[in-house]
Amino acid sequence: MYAGRIVETSGPDALFDRPRHPYTAGLLASTPRIEAGAAAPRPIPGRPVSLAESPPGCAFAARCAHAQPRCSEETPELEHHGDGLAACHRADEGIRL
Repeated sequence: MYAGRIVETSGPDALFDRPRHPYTAGLLASTPRIEAGAAAPRPIPGRPVSLAESPPGCAFAARCAHAQPRCSEETPELEHHGDGLAACHRADEGIRL
């Protein structure tokens, strides 16, 4: 969930192997790892949108490195992608941050 809206659902294997929403990919990239030599966690840039704000389009667009003009204009629908659901105009690309 992001800004009070479901942005992705999936089984754990698909979610970890190929996240379909940039917020999910960002959460995974910001998770600390305990393996020796693991990369440092990468925070998601920007600030979370307040629930009092209601920007047009995707609420994550301002923080998304892969956002296109369409993302700030059209709210993506929660649609089937693979075995799960994602609300991203670029969900079929399997974007990682």
